[in-house]
Amino acid sequence: MKAKVLKNSDKIYFFHNKRCSKSREVKKYLDENNVKYSVVDYLNILPNKNFLKNVLVKLENNFEEIIRINEKIYKNLKIDEKAHTFENIMNLVTKYPELMQRPIVAIERDNEIIESIICRPTELIKSIFD
Repeated sequence: MKAKVLKNSDKIYFFHNKRCSKSREVKKYLDENNVKYSVVDYLNILPNKNFLKNVLVKLENNFEEIIRINEKIYKNLKIDEKAHTFENIMNLVTKYPELMQRPIVAIERDNEIIESIICRPTELIKSIFD
């Protein structure tokens, strides 16, 4: 992630799956470092499509990495459903949120997502806060 100075007014969003060890590691880091954040429980409450699009557009990772290609759901999709276009990926994560890679941390400033990152490996979280 590009080095940016975080402002107190920035909002941190954390796309979290409590069953995922990597996600729990990032949560532990955030908690231990007293980072204020809002959990995005994307498996139970899918975020607003515009918000999700803005998070994906600002990914420091390649946006294609957002899809968990080893999931059974993905493997059972038809070839045309697996096309790695931005629009198709948006449709996939909207229809099958469990296909979305995690954990994701996004930073919002002045009501705009300025950066987001898939924290895999989990050490990538440190690039934001260290």
